[in-house]
Amino acid sequence: MIYKKYRRLLIFILSALFGLLSSFTIPAWSNSPNPQSLAREGQQSYNIGDLEAAAKLWQAAAEAYQKIGDRERMSKSLINKSQALQDLGLYPKACKTLLEAFDIKNPDCSQTQIEQLYKTLAQQRGSLTLTQAIGLHSLGDVLRRQGLLAKSQEILQLSLSSIPESPQKSAVLLSLGNTERVLGNQIRDRWDYDVVTEIIDRQSLTDALAPYQQAFNYYIQAANIASAPPIPKIQAQLNHFQLLLEMQRWWRDQTNRRIVSWSRFSESQLIQRAKDFVSRLDLQLNQDALTLQNQITPNLATLAPSRAAIYAQINFAESLIQNAQINKVEPLLENALQQARILQDKRAETYTLGYLGKLYLKQGQFSQATKLTQQALILAQEENINGDAREITYLWQSQLGTLLRKQADFKGAIAAYTAAFNTLQSLRSDLNANNQDVQFDFLQEVKPVYLELADLLLQSNLSDDELNSLIVPNPSIKQEKSNTNKPQKRLELARQVIESLQLAELDNFFQDPCSEAANVAVQIDSIDSTAAVIYPIVFPDRLEVILSLSGKSLQEIVIPINEQEINDTLDRLYDYLDNVTINDSARNILSTSNPNPRELKENLQTLLPTFEQIYNWLIRPFETQLNSNQIKNLVFVLNGRLQRVPIAALYDGQNYLIEKYSVALVPSLQLINPQRLEKQQIKVLAAGVSEQIQVQGEFFAALVNVPKELDQIKQTFPASEKLLNRDFTAKTIQKQLKLNFPVVHLATHGLFSSNPQKNFIITGDGQSISINELSTLLKEPGKAVELLVLSACETATGDERAVLGLAGMAVRSGARSTLASLWPVGDASTAKFMGEFYQNLKKPGGKQADALRNAQLSLLESLKLNPPFPELKNLPPHPYYWAPYVLVGNWQ
Repeated sequence: MIYKKYRRLLIFILSALFGLLSSFTIPAWSNSPNPQSLAREGQQSYNIGDLEAAAKLWQAAAEAYQKIGDRERMSKSLINKSQALQDLGLYPKACKTLLEAFDIKNPDCSQTQIEQLYKTLAQQRGSLTLTQAIGLHSLGDVLRRQGLLAKSQEILQLSLSSIPESPQKSAVLLSLGNTERVLGNQIRDRWDYDVVTEIIDRQSLTDALAPYQQAFNYYIQAANIASAPPIPKIQAQLNHFQLLLEMQRWWRDQTNRRIVSWSRFSESQLIQRAKDFVSRLDLQLNQDALTLQNQITPNLATLAPSRAAIYAQINFAESLIQNAQINKVEPLLENALQQARILQDKRAETYTLGYLGKLYLKQGQFSQATKLTQQALILAQEENINGDAREITYLWQSQLGTLLRKQADFKGAIAAYTAAFNTLQSLRSDLNANNQDVQFDFLQEVKPVYLELADLLLQSNLSDDELNSLIVPNPSIKQEKSNTNKPQKRLELARQVIESLQLAELDNFFQDPCSEAANVAVQIDSIDSTAAVIYPIVFPDRLEVILSLSGKSLQEIVIPINEQEINDTLDRLYDYLDNVTINDSARNILSTSNPNPRELKENLQTLLPTFEQIYNWLIRPFETQLNSNQIKNLVFVLNGRLQRVPIAALYDGQNYLIEKYSVALVPSLQLINPQRLEKQQIKVLAAGVSEQIQVQGEFFAALVNVPKELDQIKQTFPASEKLLNRDFTAKTIQKQLKLNFPVVHLATHGLFSSNPQKNFIITGDGQSISINELSTLLKEPGKAVELLVLSACETATGDERAVLGLAGMAVRSGARSTLASLWPVGDASTAKFMGEFYQNLKKPGGKQADALRNAQLSLLESLKLNPPFPELKNLPPHPYYWAPYVLVGNWQ
């Protein structure tokens, strides 16, 4: 998560900029000519960008030194080899190589091995050699890129303490700054909506910058060491500069989002405080950034040609483009290109050509931009022949697609974007498995590739034959044979692209390829003939919705509404429904001990037109087809802000959607196992917490109706097992799951958020179980969990990616489906709802989605007959009471 907006430099550039290029030229070689020769050849290969050859030569040198008993120089060669592997993005291999350098037997880079190495070397603190310190430095970088940030921090601190007066100190401080920067991003990205709102409202610049203060300190120290080589010093300044610009944009976006919300409620004082906050923050960050820029410019000009110098210039050029200083970029990139050619460094040359192409694209010089991008792509593909340059190749394939589209060559654009799409699909598992450090940036960078390709396909008027000639299928997905007409082919391709985006987003969320997709492009025909799958896709200029019906060609409708209007509508819905920072939201009205009926009535009257608007987008265009095909189940594949909409509450002007259809969400049809729940064999592992409980200093309220909820389950399914309070622990869950429970019901506090490590449930012994830990518990070999019910859990407010935590829970846990809620519901109504749900689940022939629908309808009818306030008697029941429950995954 090093960059949000500086993403195109990606893995190889990140490796070069954050690595230890100057540290690894260790000239003190043995007198033995063979290892010395091998080591020098390795350095030469590395200097011209032939990383695979460099790694092999350094490995050979290490083996030769080992034979003559020169342990010190063997370690140096292995450290050099590790740097080459890092630059290739092969972080697990680089980590194992470093452990070899420290004489660890059978290195597997497990946390246990890392911890043991740290303990051993920490005891020798103060007497470590320079080679050991350099090895620790490199290991700290690898651990950061693998997401082990606390370990990276520890290892780098140990390296720093071992080289107090060495020129290497600047490079270690740079790496510490980078690790602290990633930690800062984690803190910032995991702030709840109301935490950010409070910082803006208090106008606290200190709190706004707090996550990055340590990173700033390390960057400043790195740049101020007089004896250090110029490269790490200027890299520290560049990273500091980028971070200032990134923070400025992030806070502007967050502040503007709140100003829009507050404008709906005429909160003039809040709006003025927000404007004052962002104005003061801008002033401070602009001053700091200008000071740094004035230092960077002359420092860059003094660098001798090297790969690190080339990437430093590209890095600065990218920052200047983002900072709207485009007039200063071309001389930097032209100089970098000249240096790359002098050094015969093909990888550096392809990056420089590509970024020159990007510059001309920004300036509207499409012909020149296309020529440069094609040159960059040819070089990247040549590099791919000898090694793995896919992370470079897709950049220029997608950039070429953008350029061809702008020049109205839609056929060429589809071909280019398809090539980029296939490259990304092949990278999917490799990058996710190797590099957690740039995961989120990787997704943000590549998401436009998926959307642009889908956009082009949906607007294409090419024939099937033309499309087939352009599109090389991704070999990881086998296509089912079917007689399709032209729209089916075009739409099917677009749907596959959107499905792939959903998978990539889940992979990114968990920072590994956790979701095992089906190896066949799944059709609705093979799942449920009474279901329709609806794919809404938001483009900048329109909303497109694809409908998939069993035995029918895909259908599409185009709604001429731009992305800003869609987001404004969805934000308005969120503000009135669940925004804890808005006084008039339903959540705040109903959370008071004595809710005001008039406020709740006004809130509902505001919400209903918004729910109707979304209904008009997603459902109304297909009403005739849904009725004529006797559709009973609607399955939604949602992305972006649509993910936090309670779909069951969409309103047609008279009825809610749930009154006509059962509703389910799926992250992707490719993740669905359509097996039905065997009703005769249902037994439930029902666990819950009813007492007030304290976890890590935070108190969670008593859920007094949980015993009733668990008793109802036991009555409905007598073979069930009940675990209440102290009996509900991770160990008891693990023990009971060995007895094969197809349904697991957890009635306890929990949270879904955009932070996978912040997805948790509370157990009766005052502990929390993370989503990863729960996944391990539920994946008992041979004991598949069909349905996971999470009662009393909620999704993080204001968190657009939080529903990924819910969807991911369904996928990651091994359960085929998950039932949970989008916002907290009173435990009394939850107990009643869950009782209804299980009674419906027991009925023969019914589906899980039907059981959910009937339970919601029961709640709706109860609210119609007995509204909570007389003022609501002639209005539909407020969705806040009944609509948060969602079923994710297999709806059968």
